[in-house]
Amino acid sequence: MLVTISRILGAPVMSLRTGLPLAALQKPIVDPYSLRIVAFCVDGPRVGTDDAVLFVDDIREFGDHGAIVDSADNIMSPDGLVRLEKIIDYDFDPMGINVVDDRHGRMGKVSDYVVDTLNYKIWQIVVKPGLLQSLSVSRLIVHREQITKVEPDRFTVHSPTVKSRQPASIPTGEGRILNPEYDNPFRHANSGGRDSQYQN
Repeated sequence: MLVTISRILGAPVMSLRTGLPLAALQKPIVDPYSLRIVAFCVDGPRVGTDDAVLFVDDIREFGDHGAIVDSADNIMSPDGLVRLEKIIDYDFDPMGINVVDDRHGRMGKVSDYVVDTLNYKIWQIVVKPGLLQSLSVSRLIVHREQITKVEPDRFTVHSPTVKSRQPASIPTGEGRILNPEYDNPFRHANSGGRDSQYQN
């Protein structure tokens, strides 16, 4: 199911075991190399730690009642989860990021994005054009396969992009998002090389 991140955020996390809400979905933890949400930060009265997270692989289903999980045991602290800690350190949030085309033309900023709740990949980004562009179009829908490069502060996409007022269908293929063998803008300066978790 395709759902905007604005609809997902704030949704309750429901326990299949008790039928009661456990927490609420907060900030997504996005892997910039795969453009996939790997986990959510969660918060709520039944959460026993201040920095609790819920892996998307532990979400049985997302729907009108929120995110369904087996039990409170699925909510945990990220401490000691090395791979997740590395992704958290990237601090990558697509919202508000600049979008440019491959001719270096500025298109606007990400105002929302569409997630497939079967695998939590980002399939489309919704771009709010700048003031001049907004005179002709209210928003732009960019397919995942049109994204050619992801950097900490921008998306680069093929030009021209698809203009639409409704979410488009899921693309059949995936373009090159970012190859850490050649491009690694998220690597810390003191890392000394590629992160081993992304080596082929």
